[in-house]
Amino acid sequence: MVGIYCRTSKNKLKGTDYSIDNQKQEGVKFANKFNEDYIYFVEEGTSGTLNIESRDSFSELISEIKKGTITKVYTIDTSRIDRNSEIWRLFAGTCINSKCKYYPDGEELDLHDSNSMLYANLLSLVNSHYASLTSKKVKLANHSKVLKGKTHGMKPYGFTRDEQNHYKLVDDEVKIVKRIFDLSLQGIGTYSIANILNKEGVPTKFHQFDGEIKRKDPYTRKIQLFQKSNVKWRGNVVHDIIRNPIYKGLRIWNKSNLESKLEIQLPENLIIILPEIWEKVNSNLSANKKNAGKNAQYNYLLNGIIICEHCGDLVIGKKRPKGHDNSYKCKGVRPPYKNCSESRGISLPKLDAFIINFLFHSKELKQLLTEAPKLENEAQKLRVKLKKLDSERDLASRSIEKLAKLLTDPDLNDDLLINEYKKTRARLKANEIEISKISEQINEAENKFRNEHTKNTIESYYKETGFDETKRLVHSLVKEIKLTHVPKFGFRFTISFKNYKEIVTFTTNYKAFDWNWTSRYRENAINDQDRSDDLKIIDVLYDNYSIAIGDIDELISCIKEDTSLEKEQIQDLLRIFDSAFEGYQSIEVKNEVIQISKDDFIDFY
Repeated sequence: MVGIYCRTSKNKLKGTDYSIDNQKQEGVKFANKFNEDYIYFVEEGTSGTLNIESRDSFSELISEIKKGTITKVYTIDTSRIDRNSEIWRLFAGTCINSKCKYYPDGEELDLHDSNSMLYANLLSLVNSHYASLTSKKVKLANHSKVLKGKTHGMKPYGFTRDEQNHYKLVDDEVKIVKRIFDLSLQGIGTYSIANILNKEGVPTKFHQFDGEIKRKDPYTRKIQLFQKSNVKWRGNVVHDIIRNPIYKGLRIWNKSNLESKLEIQLPENLIIILPEIWEKVNSNLSANKKNAGKNAQYNYLLNGIIICEHCGDLVIGKKRPKGHDNSYKCKGVRPPYKNCSESRGISLPKLDAFIINFLFHSKELKQLLTEAPKLENEAQKLRVKLKKLDSERDLASRSIEKLAKLLTDPDLNDDLLINEYKKTRARLKANEIEISKISEQINEAENKFRNEHTKNTIESYYKETGFDETKRLVHSLVKEIKLTHVPKFGFRFTISFKNYKEIVTFTTNYKAFDWNWTSRYRENAINDQDRSDDLKIIDVLYDNYSIAIGDIDELISCIKEDTSLEKEQIQDLLRIFDSAFEGYQSIEVKNEVIQISKDDFIDFY
């Protein structure tokens, strides 16, 4: 498989760097030349000087090369990979050890050839030097702007810029800043202030921006998208506003570098909070923080994989050492978002203990997963879906190019055209996320060592396992947990597993010590014997319709014309003739209880 690595720098002006779309298109052309599948690794607005920990997609590329999933890497030029010599050495060494070939601009760079490596190393040094020079130029330019009283980058809440790029006050936001300081002076905490602003519907700085914010769970690798215009106030944002000296008229630039740090006094008409008031509020803030004591950092085992069945939002853990809040709750019942009326929180230590008990100590679960049949036909179905998505992506990319050209024509630059351009870009982004998801599912479906890997994962847990390893094991097995509150009874949980079709259901009352395993469901046959039994239905159908065995077309025709059958029954019977048929759904009623006690509780501090 070809790994197509695409990157743009956040500091590049529009039109001065290769676009992500352009890089992808060239990568697809390259993959098609070899008639190979491909997967994108995209980093938009990311500097090539950053270390690997700060480049998620590059880290994923390195990981897939090590696994052997990626055998060829395409980039539009060598600077996409790095502007940092250490990153280049890591990448080149990984490719050599994993026998992966590298194709910058579609031409193979022989990593075993000493001349090629000398050239590549020199080029890496040049890229690194260029990045360093560019960084210095940007810093010098910004330094000059600051001395002249000009602005750059995102402005603090309450400020915008005028035509000369100088600071200018935003009246509505200035009122909110003054209110924040006034509330803080009254002794109200930053999180309480945020809740007040959200309750009153006060818009944040982000309400004026289009687009989305991406957040990736470090364990599940799931990407969640949030509309910038819907961002709510949070306590840390209020805290940062109170701590920012710009509101008393003092602009501090490059404060982390003592040598080049600048302190610029703003004109009197730009001072929002009187200096003496600012000092008093910040003094109170520091005193409150000092008296509050140090917060204990708790690690949450199931964050990122629990979903509220009622509203579809994430269920997240919250543990307060000095309070009573010690539960997993839907985000929709926590501030600032209070929009889920049916959900209810469940004890955090009890749910953690149950999940650990079920995953690593249940012999029946281990047997269920390790003996499940491979997904031989799943990859085939997914490839058909991926091909369709590829076509849709190419169509959207071409549409964006055409619309972009039309937008340069002043006679055609109207709101309808702009809206269509934005919609198409949003559709393309959603399409690319789906392509990435399907590509990952194909890799999982083709994994020949799935059952053995699952067995090893289950057996590798022991009670003294630390938090990070325990969470990695849990998240490598569980795809999703859906939590449903059943009024006057307790809770229902449905658990689905990664790389498997199995879904299990548990119920528990509010005390949550006894967990009843009520059912096990699989959308296909549970094992090869069940699938074989389902296929024997064909012989029964031949007898039923008095047709000679082997005359499949006639048999299908009889099923379609059978007026005694409902439409759904006909469709269900016809599934058996599909080459990808893996058996009918399998449902098993369970009657097993998993009990936990306080001895099973684990504090993940």
